[in-house]
Amino acid sequence: MELRFLTEEKIEGKAKVLVPKLEDVKPGLKDQARSRAAVFYNPIMRLNRDTAVLILCVLREEFKIPLKTCEPMCGSGIRGIRLAIEAGVGSVTLGDLNPSAIQLAEENIARNHVGNFVQARVMDANLLLNIHSNPMNRFDYVDLDPYGSPSTFTDSAIRATKDGGIIALTATDLAPLCGVNPAACLRKYGGKPLRGGYSHEVALRLLIGSIIRQAAIHECAAIPVFSYYADHYVRAYMRLVYGARITDSIIAQMGYILHCEKCLHRITSKGSYPKAERKCPECGTIMKVAGPLWLGETSDLIYCGNLLENAYKKDVQWEPRLINLITMIRDEIGYPPYFFQVDEISSRLKLSSQNLETLIIKLRKEGFKAVRTHFNPRGIKTDAPVTQLANVLKA
Repeated sequence: MELRFLTEEKIEGKAKVLVPKLEDVKPGLKDQARSRAAVFYNPIMRLNRDTAVLILCVLREEFKIPLKTCEPMCGSGIRGIRLAIEAGVGSVTLGDLNPSAIQLAEENIARNHVGNFVQARVMDANLLLNIHSNPMNRFDYVDLDPYGSPSTFTDSAIRATKDGGIIALTATDLAPLCGVNPAACLRKYGGKPLRGGYSHEVALRLLIGSIIRQAAIHECAAIPVFSYYADHYVRAYMRLVYGARITDSIIAQMGYILHCEKCLHRITSKGSYPKAERKCPECGTIMKVAGPLWLGETSDLIYCGNLLENAYKKDVQWEPRLINLITMIRDEIGYPPYFFQVDEISSRLKLSSQNLETLIIKLRKEGFKAVRTHFNPRGIKTDAPVTQLANVLKA
């Protein structure tokens, strides 16, 4: 059947696909034009799709069997096609409620000669996942990349994923997650956000925390293996492991971050409610509370190493930021669940901005750990308290 809208060819990784051709629009209006196109396709999400390919390469090495995967909101089908070509998965089930999307996806499947591995269906995402909720019919990998929040699909995705499998979730609704609309965050993610210098990390931890609590209902532990913030979204890859004991151990790493808006001191408190004193120990101000959220590691050290190994050995032209992103995330492991925005602290102290590398060296000389963070180009992760960080900045 002939497509009823104009298209153009895009090459991404080893896939050549047709995508809707946008009319000439001003640069600031491109996102709006993409959302109104017959089928949604966003070239900015190339980094997102690259990480999915690498995750499946690592998962395939672990399982050593043909992987059964699903993308219930496929759009043009580019992600599923790349998984088939570049990650060598056994099967990809694509779904979308938009008939034009499935028509375009089927055209792209044929163009890339992956019809034996990739199949597309016009179907609601939750319905498609629920059909595969039987333990004998589940997927090894489910990828949720909706326009907005994944919260309405999370439970279905968990039930449709095998024990030991991985679910991937993208959240683009950063306004609620970063504190612009806290009521919406509470509704969708069951936690209170924090508006401030490290709100993007809090956003990622709120997303992870919501998945962990949802999986726990099924006595299933959702364990982060790789998570990050980029562009306009947060992304989390979670391994599902069934069992009450391991689920309890993961839930035990949930908690709260208490933040002082006056002096920027912050405290973490594990448990179902914040046990720490609400009054800031540094300046006496009542501290803001964010959570419940995930306080553990957002990525796994071994997994990051495996991702880098596959990225280097694969004959694919990756998105230019990919290698650096994975490297930075690997280096952040072992640090507190927040970071410091250096310019924010410098402004409070009425000091000029300082070079981050110099500051990191100074902190290390004082006996503290310090490293750059991928969350913010002017942010650092350190185990130094804000008072010590301020002293180093003053010096």
